[in-house]
Amino acid sequence: MLMAVAVVAVLIPGFSAAQGDVWSLELLERYASWIREGGFACPLATRITEVGPDDGGTVFKVTCGPATLPLTGEEIAYRMTVRPSGSPLVEPWRD
Repeated sequence: MLMAVAVVAVLIPGFSAAQGDVWSLELLERYASWIREGGFACPLATRITEVGPDDGGTVFKVTCGPATLPLTGEEIAYRMTVRPSGSPLVEPWRD
């Protein structure tokens, strides 16, 4: 987790994960924008969970949902790997 927070802190100065996996709206939007830049639809990131490190960097499960609340059960998850260079690699989540 410390590595992930350090990577996020470098990429997005002024933002860090809060206790209990509560994320700021700005950070949720940053992750959603990375998913969209990867070519996937993500109106709003609703949850971000650190999965852990792998060979390519730190892996996160980013859950995206509709921009309207309440959540409708239409959420879609993506695997996002933040590489040491800081660039994200996004792919559909596979259980």
